[in-house]
Amino acid sequence: MIKRTCNIRGQIYRLTTWGQPQAQAWLFLHGFMGSAADFAPIAAELNGYRICLDLIGFGPQASTVPARRLSMAAQIIDLTLILAELGVMQVKLVGYSMGGRLALGFTLAQPQLVYHLYLESSTAGLADPQQREQRQRHDHELAVQLRTTGLPAFVAAWEQLPLFTSQRQMPPVQQHQMRQQRLQQNPQNLAASLEQMGTGSQPNFWSQLPQMTTPTTLIVGGRDQKFYQIAQRLRRLIPKAKLVVLTDAGHNTHFEAPEQFINLLKDDC
Repeated sequence: MIKRTCNIRGQIYRLTTWGQPQAQAWLFLHGFMGSAADFAPIAAELNGYRICLDLIGFGPQASTVPARRLSMAAQIIDLTLILAELGVMQVKLVGYSMGGRLALGFTLAQPQLVYHLYLESSTAGLADPQQREQRQRHDHELAVQLRTTGLPAFVAAWEQLPLFTSQRQMPPVQQHQMRQQRLQQNPQNLAASLEQMGTGSQPNFWSQLPQMTTPTTLIVGGRDQKFYQIAQRLRRLIPKAKLVVLTDAGHNTHFEAPEQFINLLKDDC
């Protein structure tokens, strides 16, 4: 395991890698309030050249970054430059939730760089303009709440969302680790991410899905009905997509069912 940094357009990205760059490469993109540590236990069990990174603005060492750098378009540029700096020509791309939305956007923008796409509990955005506007308002309200009440109160409220009900059944040690990771984030960046990279602010990718040629695996927890329904719609629209349901997991399948998640990725190798 090697920890390193990349200076990409004036911003520092922190990476953890395993293996040699000449091998089949994996790139893992974490979710909101996550870090490179999220996928580290998964990456460590695979073969090839594995890359976990703190997405811009996230992670325990993140300095405050310009809000515009948190947009999806800016992050797609950054990821392209990171792979070029690492000498990686093509990756198996794994993205969870927010990271999955970014992974999908990256694949649509740079299909030649993605050998296989894995979308965990993710979506292609919102097609309905009214829903987009409502979600933008909701995310702005969350950002205001974060700026007003502070990070500890925001994290406490976030952990009570119905989406994360199943995580409250995880062992206390793992729940504590997840909470500490959230509490170590930069609150200014989190607020900006909600406004710049929220589901209502990102592009609507639904109309582009039928033109995708990248093999895609959709991963969802059986206890996450909202994203199970979204994944079914994604499967119908993406030509080379298959859907895998990890029955006993909720939204964060790689956290709640790591062995099943690892075996799924290994089986696709």
